[in-house]
This record gives sequence, C-alpha cells and structure tokens, in this order.
Amino acid sequence: MMPTSALRQVLTSPTPDALWDLRADLLERGKDPGDAIFEIIDEFHGFLESFTTLTSSRDLNHLASKLDISAIGGVLVEQLLERSDHGDMAMRILTGGISEGLMVLASRQYVRAAEGELSSLLREVAWVLYPLVWRWTTAANPDLALEARRDLIDRVIAALRDDDVSLTAKAVLAGRIFQILLLAHLSDDVAGGSRSS
Repeated sequence: MMPTSALRQVLTSPTPDALWDLRADLLERGKDPGDAIFEIIDEFHGFLESFTTLTSSRDLNHLASKLDISAIGGVLVEQLLERSDHGDMAMRILTGGISEGLMVLASRQYVRAAEGELSSLLREVAWVLYPLVWRWTTAANPDLALEARRDLIDRVIAALRDDDVSLTAKAVLAGRIFQILLLAHLSDDVAGGSRSS
C-alpha cells in the first residue's frame, strides 16, 4: 500500500477528517474491516473529536472570562461618571463590583470545568491506549518478560495520568502514541507498497 495523503496528514497533523479519509483509503484498498488498525483509528478519531470540542469550549470560556474581567472596569467607570452623592456612588460601585466579580468567578468555574473534562478525557485515553500498546509490544517483541513489558508501558503511559504534566503535553503524547501505533500496524503495508513502485 502506498502512503496516502490522509496517512501523511494523520502522521504529521492529525484531524478527525484525516482519520476518516485514512479509514476509507484502507477499506478501499481491501484492508479487512476486522483488522486491529481500525480499532486504533476509531479510538484516535474519538480522542481527537472530544479533544477538539473540549479545547474549543475551554478557549471560549477563557475568552468569556477575560471579557467579564474587562467588564468590571467598565461598570466602575460608568458608576464614577454618574452624578450622585458620594455615599450613594460608593454603594453602587461596591454592589456593581461585587456583582461583576461574581460573574467573573462563575466564568472561571466554567474554565475549570472544561479543564477537568479535558483531564478526564486524557485519563480515559490512557486507559484505552494501555491495552493497545500492550498488544502491539506483544506482537513486536513476544519474548519480552511480562514484568518488563508492564514496566515499559507503565513508564510510557504514566505521563498521561500525572497531574503535574500539562494538559497540552498529555494531549501531544497521546497523539504521538496513536501515530506510532498506526504506523507500526501499517509499516509492512507501506514498505510493501514502496518496494513495488
């Protein structure tokens, strides 16, 4: 099988659409729909879809939060520009500031919730990747002792479960592991296609 543009994109800049096209390419070229590669594609696709949705939501919540913070200043300026006695103005500034402050806190909670969902997604991806990596390493190196295999995989997957690792780093690592699994499953096909051309 010759490398397709979808495969190239999945290996360099993966998107759900590229995985869709890769799946179609493989089926069109006669790959058995029961092949393990399709489980990897399905899981990678699900991860990218969820990640894209959650990061878009998180970014929008960050923006909304920043806009709410800016609104506090606008409310205070508005209160200062209104003519009234000093006691009344101070009370309105205080109540307006508290009200706006509560809105900011609420929007920051949305950001935290989105980050919590993203962290949960990455823990779920670690759960999914563990047996996929186990299966691959078993096929690639069946003589590796079980304890050594487990230690190796635990070290690879550990960062996805580590709260001290940034969400971005975890997402990149998860994507790289999916890419490695895809390439490993397709390497014989790709090498065979390259030799025949």
